[in-house]
Amino acid sequence: MLTLICLTIISAATILFFTRRGLRYLRYFQQEEYNSTRFKDWLLEKRNFDTKGTAIALTAAALSRFGSGGDMGICVAICLVGAAVLVFVGFQEEDPRQVGKIKLKMTDRATAIYNLALGLYAIATILIIAGTYFLGAGESIYIYWLVTVGLIQSAPIWIVIANAILWPQELKKQQAFLQEAKDILADYQPYTIGITGSYGKTSTKAILGSILEAIEPTFWTPGSINTEMGITRQIRENFKPQQQIAIIEMGAYQIGSIARLCRFTPPNAGLVTAVGVMHLERFGGAENIYTAKCELAQAIPPDGLLVCNGDNPGARKMATEHPKATTLLYGLEPELGHLDCWMSDIKASMDGTTFMIHWQGTAYPGFTKLLGAPMLSNLVGSFTMACALGKDPDYVIAAIHNLEPANSRLNLRKNGDGFILDDSYNSNPIGFASALEVLEVLEGGRKILMTPGMVELGEIQAAENRQVALKAASICDLAIVVGDTNKEALKAGLIEGGLAPDKLMEFPNRDAALAYLTSPEHRQAKDMILIENDLPDLYEAISRF
Repeated sequence: MLTLICLTIISAATILFFTRRGLRYLRYFQQEEYNSTRFKDWLLEKRNFDTKGTAIALTAAALSRFGSGGDMGICVAICLVGAAVLVFVGFQEEDPRQVGKIKLKMTDRATAIYNLALGLYAIATILIIAGTYFLGAGESIYIYWLVTVGLIQSAPIWIVIANAILWPQELKKQQAFLQEAKDILADYQPYTIGITGSYGKTSTKAILGSILEAIEPTFWTPGSINTEMGITRQIRENFKPQQQIAIIEMGAYQIGSIARLCRFTPPNAGLVTAVGVMHLERFGGAENIYTAKCELAQAIPPDGLLVCNGDNPGARKMATEHPKATTLLYGLEPELGHLDCWMSDIKASMDGTTFMIHWQGTAYPGFTKLLGAPMLSNLVGSFTMACALGKDPDYVIAAIHNLEPANSRLNLRKNGDGFILDDSYNSNPIGFASALEVLEVLEGGRKILMTPGMVELGEIQAAENRQVALKAASICDLAIVVGDTNKEALKAGLIEGGLAPDKLMEFPNRDAALAYLTSPEHRQAKDMILIENDLPDLYEAISRF
């Protein structure tokens, strides 16, 4: 009877421990878009295996083996204390639904995975511990605690198994939603503009959408939604019959992704912001990135419209290799080659940017609250597309004047008597360098860089981070490196570039760095702080399991 009590206590505590631990692992699984391979790679790279539960179980095992003297009453007491500590420690961990930069979203899919994983884990716990008893463990309570170590360590595996079991059902549901969205598009047949690029596509979509919406009803997906199911949901829930233009952002992590999106939302026109090295790690090579981005140009019909960034060699090459009835190049650097639309006389200030846009023999003066060459390039691309669709250039310039900077995309905000230049949405070599140039020309006190660096650049990641840190050293009075991901490369570049070692600081995560910079004792008059990139929890230094 006492043995049964011990086994019940151990099993219940192990299952209760999983109820919180399973949520924590599910959060990272969700951030990896439910991709089991990438989740496994993250787990192995970060070595995020359990240590807390294992230490408790091993301690309980040792006490049961060597501290009980074979007395089952003492074993029961040890089990009660060990189980209580295990459950207490588990529920003291952060709730990923409430904390973290990217919180766990308990969608229908996430809820189903969690519930099934919890059920499978509970069944496995009961069967394994019962099986251990019947295989001869008997009253050797320490053996059950050792078995618990393996169960606790297996927590992420059950998340993956649950996802695999549910995938056929999830796929069937996704296909039904996808067909519903296809039917909506078939019924109303909006003029569809696809936007892709290694960077700049989300901002360009927002700019173009805002411009066209000021002239006629326009549909575009919010934020950075650029996947098949994300677009599907937006069409099903938010597309209106009067919206005769649809702007679709097309993201890709492998060859074939954009082609699939084009079959779903066949484009009449396309805008290509850049072909670069972002996500190089996933694509496996620069040529694969180019091939993937070309899928948009290939899907546009011969009588369609293609607008490409002429400042970017890959986008210019695409325009040459996949011309349409109307193929236009835009940019900021006409000296690099022919451009159909370009911007000149660019002057940045604390209020925004004044400029001149050249289009079809006419120069149009304008103003925008946007800052930085990448944003201005996106703006010129949007101007070009809108005018190519027959919109009055003067109306487009007026719409540009009213554009509000998107959050975390090089927007300037007050911070006491200083400013924060927030470019934390993401980062790439060109965007990082441009943000530093904006920081350099803005008036203020100390110029401070806070960054975790750039990621998903494959084998060139260290070199690119080192190179941009060299530039930062010549501009910044203080540099703060966040996390460990690019720490060594950034530090090497900053020191090599001449930044004094006492002007280089390190913090484990964003919150700690911001707390330092914004605290009254460390803030100085008119500080200008550039926040360049903000990595998700997958990359930052995190608490151990």
